[in-house]
Amino acid sequence: MCLSFCQKFADVQFILKKILLSSRVPSKKGLYIDHLLFINIVYVSIHRGGRNALMLLPEDDRKEGVITASAGNHALALAWHGKDLGIPVICVMPKSAPMTKVEKCRKFGAHVILHGDHIGEAKEFAQSEYGHLRYINGYDDPEIIAGAGTMGIEILEQVPDVDVILVPVGGAGLIAGKTHTSILVCIIIFLG
Repeated sequence: MCLSFCQKFADVQFILKKILLSSRVPSKKGLYIDHLLFINIVYVSIHRGGRNALMLLPEDDRKEGVITASAGNHALALAWHGKDLGIPVICVMPKSAPMTKVEKCRKFGAHVILHGDHIGEAKEFAQSEYGHLRYINGYDDPEIIAGAGTMGIEILEQVPDVDVILVPVGGAGLIAGKTHTSILVCIIIFLG
């Protein structure tokens, strides 16, 4: 199943249900707890996008694994969900990446390579040295955007008459997902 940027609202609703159902774990009382509810709101969209991208991989790519370049958050999402889904993940991170994020990626089972002085050099290395693996971009990827867009659906389902959604922007995957699902809502963007 390959997604395009011209997703229909119903497609993203389907993705939401699939992501939420696949990320639940049993609690001690036999109930289910959604992993994604316990993560900072910005991380939630990153995790949903990463999980969606991994869940939609063809079987061959799932076995061989994926690669990404990230200074932290996207790498963390792929490492976490790659481990959960049994998909090997290589994260190329710039040498300036926060060591706490580097160590967490390793703890989650990703193979971390520190390369380059900035994300551009890390990405170039990842794509040139590991061109045989599926590269998952943290912000310019249809599956990432659709996964992030599931938050927009939840907002509209819970507050149908919402007037404004405040969206922080880093790499822009979250805002791309939001605008995709909540076109008729005024969106205020925080750059930072």
